[in-house]
Amino acid sequence: MGKHQVKMPHSNLCVLTAITFISWLSLVHGDRLAACFNSTQKSIDIVCGAGAMVRILKAFYGFSPTDSCEYREGDCTLPEYENYPCVGRESCSINLPTGTYGSLIQSCGRYSNYFQVEYECVPATVTNDICSLPQLTAQNGYISTPRYPNNYHEAQNCKTSIEVAPTQQIRLHIIDMDLEPKGKTDCADWMYFNDKFHSITLCGRRANDTYKTYSNFLEIELQAGSDSKSKGFWLYYEAFPPLPTTTTKVIGDRKKSTKQQGESTTSRLLAGLTDRSHNPAPMTQTATTTATPIPVYRDFVTQGNTKSSLPFAAIAGGVIGTLSVILIILLTLLVIKWFKERRYYQDKDQFLDHRNPAFRSSGDFNACKVEVDYYHC
Repeated sequence: MGKHQVKMPHSNLCVLTAITFISWLSLVHGDRLAACFNSTQKSIDIVCGAGAMVRILKAFYGFSPTDSCEYREGDCTLPEYENYPCVGRESCSINLPTGTYGSLIQSCGRYSNYFQVEYECVPATVTNDICSLPQLTAQNGYISTPRYPNNYHEAQNCKTSIEVAPTQQIRLHIIDMDLEPKGKTDCADWMYFNDKFHSITLCGRRANDTYKTYSNFLEIELQAGSDSKSKGFWLYYEAFPPLPTTTTKVIGDRKKSTKQQGESTTSRLLAGLTDRSHNPAPMTQTATTTATPIPVYRDFVTQGNTKSSLPFAAIAGGVIGTLSVILIILLTLLVIKWFKERRYYQDKDQFLDHRNPAFRSSGDFNACKVEVDYYHC
């Protein structure tokens, strides 16, 4: 009886460890929830648990011809870009539209009959405080303001920098941002990006925006000068393209292949020498098969007086052609830049955007505006 009582705590510890491991797996892996509008369910409730933060990867309305309550291949969908205030917290509740149908999906001309959310539970411990870590060199990571998702509520100025391999660039995903604005055209608090080529200053509210930099370096700065009640921001960055991981293996295979080829060649040479030692060829046969040299006559007078020269017209044509190609490339780049700036200013009214006066001449990051996959552009 005494031995049985001693084993019970060990058994309970194993069960507790298994539960903890399963819970940890649920934190790092994404999931999806969906509901039909004609059901009694009035909301989609996401619960990540203590020590985790809700990150919504994708949300959309969908129409199912078979009245399915979740996405099936062939369904027509409509992305939802709502900035949910519960993002970054341990749980999140999303209210569903009332009635049998939701929004009209223009691609198929039907009203949606279900709503789906794809999300991820991120451990709070993997998020870096922008004010506590001056430099990041990992291939990806999370960055947030102090006390996020709670209010940062104090004046402070801090920054961090991201630097990856020289052959890579950086994508920055704004998961959630809520910085105190000052009127409609100014910022009380702001977030500043700089990749040595472009810079931008942002404030207000936005979510699921992606910016692609032009270098392997990115500086992020928080300027908070007010006693704000705003959440701050939560960012995710990743380096692209991924670094190669098979270089050592390829080199090893090449060395092995080269070694095998060398051994094979040596074997063939040794085999040839062995055959000749057993069956030497007669000397007369070698003399018979010797090729007779063919005399070559040269015109020494003509050869001595010939001078190779490149005509002036060919040189001038090459220079003019090269300059023309360079001019065409420059004009093409100018047209592309003008088109991007024109499109940016046409869409500028859709969000609150303010440039840092110290960088008045700098351009914006390349913001992704992909309709098909807005959350992973």
